[in-house]
Amino acid sequence: MVLTRVKAILWLHTLRLWRYRWSFLNLVLAEAAWVFLFVLGALLFVPGEYLGLAVKSAFWTIVAWTIISQCSSLIGAWMNFFISIGMVEEHILRGISPFKVILGRVVTSFSVILVSLLFISAILNGVFKTNVWAINDPYLLTLSFIALALQGLAYGITIAAISVKTSIPHNMLEIVNFAVIGLLMIPLDRIPGLFAIPFLCVPYVASAHLAKIGASGAQPYMLLEALTISLLETLVMLTIAIYVIKKSEEWIKKNGVRAIGFF
Repeated sequence: MVLTRVKAILWLHTLRLWRYRWSFLNLVLAEAAWVFLFVLGALLFVPGEYLGLAVKSAFWTIVAWTIISQCSSLIGAWMNFFISIGMVEEHILRGISPFKVILGRVVTSFSVILVSLLFISAILNGVFKTNVWAINDPYLLTLSFIALALQGLAYGITIAAISVKTSIPHNMLEIVNFAVIGLLMIPLDRIPGLFAIPFLCVPYVASAHLAKIGASGAQPYMLLEALTISLLETLVMLTIAIYVIKKSEEWIKKNGVRAIGFF
């Protein structure tokens, strides 16, 4: 039964992705254009001899932010649509958590991430004559991206759960993602020692630092600390997401979608 439901949810989102394939391509192109302009701006003042390393570092930082952004926004944003077509109540009546259906948006999220980044990397490799896929430690890079994806999913589902009751637009709730991108660009070794640990404790920063080490072979500065903080942050964010989902489902069953009151 559980496997059948999972297959049904994934099929739903895969079919919807195909039906909206032109919107999907438009989203990919818009994401790629925005990222490419950001990378160009970041590289304007980089000396020529460091350009290759800077391109690679900027690219993998953008990869990290794209994972965070797409996992949270495409999931958190879809709850309003899901509520508007009356599907939350329908799924609850049939014993299926609407949040499990929302999580099926990973099909769309990872499709956008993969196609966008392949397109962007091809442009950067051609324009700057470098190879952004020449990575130093694929295992550490993979681990960091798994952590980032789980954190992004946890934040996205938390946004979805909160928006069920508050009706606050998801883009107001996920504003933290836009604040974080600037922090991801800052090298950890430039942070004074006293503030390094608090800096790593900012959501996503520790995992992004691991991604930089794994991608570019940078000095493994505070590697153990970053690994520990990344793991703890992932567990904390997942725990919060599970708690908020539980409270939201209880609230929906008792008061209806977006009833007035408090959790």
